[in-house]
Amino acid sequence: YESNKHSLQLYRGLLLMLLLRSSILDGFETNHIYSSTSRASTVRYATTSSAVNAEIAELMLEYDPILLFASRLLPSSVAADASALYAWCRRLDEICDKPGADPKETREKIDDWEIRLDKLWIGEPADAMDAELIECLQRHQPDLDEEPFRDMITGMRSDAVENRRVADMDELEEYAYQVAGTVGLMLLPLLDANFVLAKEPAICLGKAVQLINILRDASPDAALGRIYLPQDQLRAQNVKEIDVLALKSSPEYCAVVEFVSNRASELLAQAEKGRTSLPGLGPLFVQIIVELYRGYLEELQRRGYNNLAATGERVKINKIRKLTASLTAL
Repeated sequence: YESNKHSLQLYRGLLLMLLLRSSILDGFETNHIYSSTSRASTVRYATTSSAVNAEIAELMLEYDPILLFASRLLPSSVAADASALYAWCRRLDEICDKPGADPKETREKIDDWEIRLDKLWIGEPADAMDAELIECLQRHQPDLDEEPFRDMITGMRSDAVENRRVADMDELEEYAYQVAGTVGLMLLPLLDANFVLAKEPAICLGKAVQLINILRDASPDAALGRIYLPQDQLRAQNVKEIDVLALKSSPEYCAVVEFVSNRASELLAQAEKGRTSLPGLGPLFVQIIVELYRGYLEELQRRGYNNLAATGERVKINKIRKLTASLTAL
């Protein structure tokens, strides 16, 4: 799914890291923190494990076939945990990604999803996929707590409005954390990383990826009436909303794009510095992601930070540049 909102791109990169850690993570001891009552609540779904795995596989096949292939290379317990997290994120994403959906109805569905999360956290799954997620939570407490799940819901809810706007850079960074940084926090426990050391770099990486995707998607977002660039910066540069929505660039507009781009570059540098907190070849995969997204920033710079295309297309780099970014990481 190509939108900058609610993307699971960071999930893809981190899942590949899991492949490299599979021999270590296989047999990871389960820490049963839930009560016998909550454990019993999931038992009724035990006999449907194969069926729910098939359902999750169908989700991956439709939206992320590469993830489906990767998940099948993982040890069964790790694959189950990664798939359960994917299913939760993807189903929330589907609530928020209905073309032409009424924002009020979307917010109501998000509210219902949060109620499901409340029940899930006390061991009362609404369906078999939720039961799978409870098993995952049991295995990875205390590092895998409810905070990133709730923060992601908050980020999704902020998009369920007409004419989406962002007040300032602080709000934009918070949003970037909510819809992307949270993915890193969910998957870190599965990577067998030192959570304390890896937490902040993971958040920085997620925020950087999201900010860059926002810059890449300025044109398609404008077509939907959305402007994610900080309003205070646009006002300071005397940039008019009507011009942005009409895909009319200017030196002043480009200055705001450069401002956000510079912050994304800083976050990439912080993620790069903290990549050694990951075990095994995790640092290499972080470096590949960093180099790839630096490529997008370089492309923006090459364009003079004009990311408004008359065709409405997002900013892209070709396959050769993507390959070069991967080789640079080596």
